Amino acid sequence: MRSVLMVAEKPSLAQAIAKILSKGNCTSRKGLNGACSVHEYTGIFQGQTVHFKMTSVCGHVMSLDFIGKYNNWDKVDPAELFSKAPTEKKEANPKLNMVKFLQVEARGSDCVVLWLDCDKEGENICFEVMLVTTSVSY
Repeated sequence: MRSVLMVAEKPSLAQAIAKILSKGNCTSRKGLNGACSVHEYTGIFQGQTVHFKMTSVCGHVMSLDFIGKYNNWDKVDPAELFSKAPTEKKEANPKLNMVKFLQVEARGSDCVVLWLDCDKEGENICFEVMLVTTSVSY
């Protein structure tokens, strides 16, 4: 059976969407990070019966920052931030372990459906989710 992972912007929204789409017939479990639940049910997607997993993120998955030596604003010429300063992408909240959580839940999924806000922040989070879930071998 095909599998679809759906990701919302916050846990309460994931729960509400899963309950509506499953007509109240979903099971729920805590994800490995303890912050996000996974709601599962069987339904129809693109004309086929599929296993749905609905979950969420808790805000941003990744953050972008300057490397260490450029983070002391008293010792850095601001012009260097535009010309020399490299950046690094890292997990926004390492305690949530959101990257691993999403990768584990995405494993075996045939596609990912994103339920994030239609604004700049939601769009950015969409790309963060796509980045970490598409690096998984399906």
